[in-house]
Amino acid sequence: MSISYHLDQLPSNVLSLSGYDFFQFIRTTLGEPEAKLLNKISVKTTSSLLLIEDPLDIFNQDIDDEELDTLKEQLCFKMKNDKFLIKPGVTYGFVSLKQALKENLNQQLKHSTKRKQQKQNVNTSSISSLSTPIQEVTTSSLSLSEHKSHVLNLIKKWCNENKESLSLDSFQLEEGIDFTLNIDFEQNSVAQATIKCKCGKVISLCKNNQKIQVSNFYKHLQTIGCSRMQEIKKAQKQIILQQQLQSTISVSQFPASQSCVSPMQIRTDEAINTSAAPNINLVPTSQSKNNAKRRIVSEPERSFSTKRSRT
Repeated sequence: MSISYHLDQLPSNVLSLSGYDFFQFIRTTLGEPEAKLLNKISVKTTSSLLLIEDPLDIFNQDIDDEELDTLKEQLCFKMKNDKFLIKPGVTYGFVSLKQALKENLNQQLKHSTKRKQQKQNVNTSSISSLSTPIQEVTTSSLSLSEHKSHVLNLIKKWCNENKESLSLDSFQLEEGIDFTLNIDFEQNSVAQATIKCKCGKVISLCKNNQKIQVSNFYKHLQTIGCSRMQEIKKAQKQIILQQQLQSTISVSQFPASQSCVSPMQIRTDEAINTSAAPNINLVPTSQSKNNAKRRIVSEPERSFSTKRSRT
């Protein structure tokens, strides 16, 4: 079921429409031929429509194109002299739509300027009471640096929350190493952002309430086609294997033993024993006494034997 829009009640995000959403808006506001005409002349965003003075001027050009001729028959009257006159309702429709879009743009710019002034006038004593308006200003009109900081904080938070599910002990994606963030402003101050992953894939980021969302990038990281995530997981496994190997080598070099004695202690004990004992041959006590007795008895016997031999 199509939804028709009144020009005095345009969608809040009408100035940031593009692609399918933009053409769907034109279909429900002006009609199917008007949507096909804008697609034919490559007007695919609201900002592009505002920059074109008159999209119907294409019919005044001498162009040989069957699709354009078909649209001319639908949006124009063929006159008797074989010329075409654009239907007044078609012209009025485009003029009225562009005027409504310009008024909507001016209102948003005034609203944004007013809120910025309110934010600058807020003092420290009234921060708590004005926290909601300040938050609305931040949401509706962020600067380029604020958009970038917002996206990087979202990526950091996602890494911390998903490192366990990805089986990674430490997981942080760094800009310039793992991805490249690109944020630009269109002429109607609408931010457009893309992320180029290290694997080479370029991902367009969507928006929610003028804030850039990173869900498309998260989905890409979890696909098999992201070679950068495969490299990160492989590097993590190699670190774990190296830690396990080092732990195994440390245990094997110092085996546990309850009965072993330190080699240093053995050498110390031997040195103590060697220095305490004199370098002499020890003779048992009993043997020394026997030798002494033999020497005492042998002297008289030797003397007596001499006397007998003289006699």
